[in-house]
Amino acid sequence: MNHVYLSVAVASCYANDNDAYIPELWAQEGLVLLEENMVAAMLVHRDFEDEVAEFGDVVNTRRPGNFKIRRKTDNDDVEQQDATSTNVQVPLDQHFYNSFIIKDGEASKSFQELVTIYMLPAMQVIARSVDRAILGRVHEFLGGPANRVGRLLNLDETNSKNYVLEARKILNDNKAPIQGRRLVLGSASETSLLKNELFISAERRGDGGNALENATLGRILGFDTFMDQNVNDIAAGTSDVATGTVTNALGIGGSGSQAVTITGYEAVVGEFAVVVGNDQPSHITARTAGAGDTTDVTLNEANKFATAAGAAITVYKKQDVQGAYPKGYTKGITIDGFTQPLHIGQLVAFGTGGTRHTYTVIESEASGADRVIYLDRPLEAALADDDPAFPGPAGAFNWAFQRDAIALVSRPLALPNQSLGVMAAGALHNNVAMRVTMQYNSIKQGTVVNMDILAGVAVLDVDQAVVLQG
Repeated sequence: MNHVYLSVAVASCYANDNDAYIPELWAQEGLVLLEENMVAAMLVHRDFEDEVAEFGDVVNTRRPGNFKIRRKTDNDDVEQQDATSTNVQVPLDQHFYNSFIIKDGEASKSFQELVTIYMLPAMQVIARSVDRAILGRVHEFLGGPANRVGRLLNLDETNSKNYVLEARKILNDNKAPIQGRRLVLGSASETSLLKNELFISAERRGDGGNALENATLGRILGFDTFMDQNVNDIAAGTSDVATGTVTNALGIGGSGSQAVTITGYEAVVGEFAVVVGNDQPSHITARTAGAGDTTDVTLNEANKFATAAGAAITVYKKQDVQGAYPKGYTKGITIDGFTQPLHIGQLVAFGTGGTRHTYTVIESEASGADRVIYLDRPLEAALADDDPAFPGPAGAFNWAFQRDAIALVSRPLALPNQSLGVMAAGALHNNVAMRVTMQYNSIKQGTVVNMDILAGVAVLDVDQAVVLQG
């Protein structure tokens, strides 16, 4: 077993110019800044072991087990139960880094100045990456309609209390622990809750006006609330869509083929489709189309809410994969065939039926007329050129959860051989390990600084989280 010494992170900043090239200081200060800029990563289960690993390694974490109720009389022996827990395999497939160069002309700056110029923005990017990788797994908690709360694009001050209470009820019914429940909201959803006087009134909350003064929800209805700008949240009108109407009403629990009128567009199996009144992230499993129109669709799940005759249906148009990508691919995927590109925080699915896999876009960059997207995890199946990419619907997927719903697993990276002229150090803080390497580049005439972390994200228990739609 190969181990590396990890120092405990302490915020230490010195004015001495020589401190700018001590990798231990960069690693320690980097972890402090990383923690300050993460939200979701600070709220979930954290797992760490001091064993050097590399990208792609599979490690193990544990899902806590449960004891059963037993009863005895005075004459009975006690029955012992094993304190077992389920082993969960976690691939270390999240290797986030940032790299920059400190030019010779900047070498006179103090360590604190370099922290502000380089380290803070570098850690903000890595923090966003980690939070997006965690929150991006929300698709694994969508489940069936009964495991979701609310309707997409319909959260407001009039229904926000009911939405939160419904999420609480589902967690209660799932036997999720009462303590340590968190509610992570996107910006628009948090605003909807802040508009509810119940949540900010000093008279009702008894908080001396703190919620109103600072626009913070704090603890409400059994949840500690947090706003995270990395929550999956897509604004209406920012995706390529085709719209039409459903012909007949469909009640709660209704399913099957529905007659529709979508003129000028032939829907594609696999595309997300949302019917007003139900407003759930459903997708098309069958359709009838011809001559440029769509006349019938079947959605993948039963109605959560009733829909009326003539209700609007919105189909999110497919885009196309450009190029081929193998299973396990983890870098940028080029997408074309769109007017509105895929956005950060948007769901995207590939495949249909049993081969369908859903992801979250955690980065989206323009590449000429195309778009390069990065996903919340490596590809679970290979993609071929011109395979359809199915953009997810508008709206927010907020999370109500207990910390053991999902885990962030971190392992230290190996330190390079310093005889090669590389200065390197690792640090550990709150079960997250960071590596820093520094080396002078005579061509660039500056010191190259690399800061990276190796982690994996694993769903531990889908019953301990509820998606609150907004």
